[in-house]
Amino acid sequence: MMSKVMEARAARERGDSGFTLIELLVVVAVIGILAAIAIPFFANQRAAARDASVESDIRNLATVMETVYTSGSAYPATTTELTDAGAALSDGNSVAIAVSANGASYTILGCNGESEEPYLYDSSQNGFVDATGETCPTGEAITVS
Repeated sequence: MMSKVMEARAARERGDSGFTLIELLVVVAVIGILAAIAIPFFANQRAAARDASVESDIRNLATVMETVYTSGSAYPATTTELTDAGAALSDGNSVAIAVSANGASYTILGCNGESEEPYLYDSSQNGFVDATGETCPTGEAITVS
């Protein structure tokens, strides 16, 4: 054993370069620890980005709804009217818009297909409200009823 250590020291003195097995194992361990810390953080950031995307799309749709109402004194009754006015969604998002029977207000329920976290916008309350108990819309990306 001692002779191998002596051979290694002699090789280094001659100018042979390289990493020892211990040095390589330490580097691999450090990389593994950093990856274990970073991966959950990255996953949480992706979920937060999806949720922010849904909220942004709902706010944009609310703006389009109010623009159409201002122009024609009525909220859009069809998906075509809404998309013609400039409504669009980010990939993976879907919304369902319900105009009240008297036509004075509307709600927008939306979520991202990957997160399944619903968000509810109520125009009569001028913003987002608790969406507990709501289920994500299915089918077309934008539905108006």
